[in-house]
Amino acid sequence: MRLSLIGMSGAGKSYWAKRMQSQGYRSIICDNLIAEQLGPLISSSEKSTLGLAAWMGKPDQPGYKEAQAKYLELETKVVTQICDELEQSSESDDKVIIDTTGSLIYLEPQLIKRIKKLSFLVYLRLEENSSQSHYQIFIDDPKPVIWGKHYSPEPGEKPEASLRRCYPELLSFRDQEYHRIADCTLEYSFHHAPETCPSEMLDAIQKMKKNAS
Repeated sequence: MRLSLIGMSGAGKSYWAKRMQSQGYRSIICDNLIAEQLGPLISSSEKSTLGLAAWMGKPDQPGYKEAQAKYLELETKVVTQICDELEQSSESDDKVIIDTTGSLIYLEPQLIKRIKKLSFLVYLRLEENSSQSHYQIFIDDPKPVIWGKHYSPEPGEKPEASLRRCYPELLSFRDQEYHRIADCTLEYSFHHAPETCPSEMLDAIQKMKKNAS
């Protein structure tokens, strides 16, 4: 069963992609592939997400809009290449898990439809009512985040205040969109529980897939 993990940055996609290797899964990390495409534009001394975050910046900073557009262009290229690879691989190569970016929902509908056809989309939800704590994580441990139309500073408002105010709106929008494209949803209380192991994760996904068919 080919899997694509979807959800916000920090939801646990990379964590579970790595843990699933113990079940024989081969992981594909989209942010790493995007970072490779950017090459010297990002710091080679930092892990890919930190380097990408530093390169992209925040929506109140100069160059962000251009970086956002470039990131989505490269993400489109990377996801297209992954789909090409999956279409050309044999049916026996089914233990593949794709760690998508949080911005998958911004790609063209036809490309989302394509990766959905080639893999089972699993949405890892954030904890309920955690927008402010998650915002602090975004500040303390930056990830590249596409804000789209969800950054709207008010006149005279300081950038930090605008980011803090708009972040819950971004999370709410993302939650709706992830639900819309997902084949199944795993709640935070399950996928973040210390006792949840990879085999239990797979069992839960397989049950949901069976029920959905």
